[in-house]
Amino acid sequence: MTTANIKILAVDDNIVNIKVLSQYLLKQGYEVITAESGEEAIEKFKTEHPDIILMDIMMGGMNGLEATAQIKALSGEKWIPVIFMSALASEEDKIKGLDVGGDDYITKPIEFNILGAKLKAVQRIADIQHKLSETMQELRQYQQAEEREQEMAYELMESLFDTGHLEGKDFHVWHIPATRFSGDLIIAEKMTEDRLYLLHADSTGHGLTAALPLLPVSQTFYHMAEKGYSIGQIAQRMNRQLKMFMPVNRFVAVTLLLVDFKNNVVEAWNGGNPTAYVINEKQEVVKEFASTHLALGVMPDESFDSATEFVSCEGNNTIVLYSDGLVEAENPAGEAFGEERLLYAARQGNRAPQVRNDIVDEVTRHLDGARAHDDMSLIVLNTQR
Repeated sequence: MTTANIKILAVDDNIVNIKVLSQYLLKQGYEVITAESGEEAIEKFKTEHPDIILMDIMMGGMNGLEATAQIKALSGEKWIPVIFMSALASEEDKIKGLDVGGDDYITKPIEFNILGAKLKAVQRIADIQHKLSETMQELRQYQQAEEREQEMAYELMESLFDTGHLEGKDFHVWHIPATRFSGDLIIAEKMTEDRLYLLHADSTGHGLTAALPLLPVSQTFYHMAEKGYSIGQIAQRMNRQLKMFMPVNRFVAVTLLLVDFKNNVVEAWNGGNPTAYVINEKQEVVKEFASTHLALGVMPDESFDSATEFVSCEGNNTIVLYSDGLVEAENPAGEAFGEERLLYAARQGNRAPQVRNDIVDEVTRHLDGARAHDDMSLIVLNTQR
């Protein structure tokens, strides 16, 4: 910014001083406006919007300190440098000037070579301040744009991964993300009233980068479950897609279930997730669906194992699936929740809502106000209606 672009408001109730000061500033190339009182200085500030203010302190009526305090309040976040001019040269007087928002001090009679140096100094600072303000404005715009994009992405994820329509007396979930975007996914699809497909996925990492691989996983699941494919075939197609499109360090742990309510048969494929438990009415674990496969996105298609496991059980059984974030959740002492506590809570009841609530209560007590460092998700369902 050149001096011709800088507007200076010179304030002094002495007409001679104002004229001499104005002539000097005009010769230096500044645009000059003047005021002869504190009140007039405030009005000129409102209408003329100066870049720098030279303010006399000792004036009749409103003095320079009072006028500066009001001008600083009016300027808000914008920095308008004020240089005080006064014959008062004590340290106490200078401190008073700085306390009300003054930025520099020059004693009368004014030495114009010193004033010129001070004006150049505040001009350099003002230029830096201006560039900083522009940078901050750009950052705010980027932040607002990112927040809008994140909001759209969040709404998209929520609409794709909604399981609320499936929850009922026999199917209950609990899901606490570590960040806004979760790497855990729970979705289900009913083929008929008697057949339920269920997907429980846990993507590596946290936040949006963890959630993105779940998009192709969810769409493949919905498409193939609707057409009645086996869960082994569904797992293989998901693996093929992730292997083809995702980076080598991105993979998704998945448990797929097909629950036949009519015949009380459960089929499972578990790749990289914690063990899923089937618990009978006597609170006995009758089947463990441990991870017998690698997570999706690791194995090439020709080496992929789509073999599944079955369990046929009598009566009303409870199936419990959970993410590793739940059993690894640590209390303030650093102790993990663990599968032992989960199983203890899971075996206290035999209906999905009660079992879900018992486990959630146990986890909450264990955390004791601490925040889990990973996404936590839980699914509890019954094999009979």
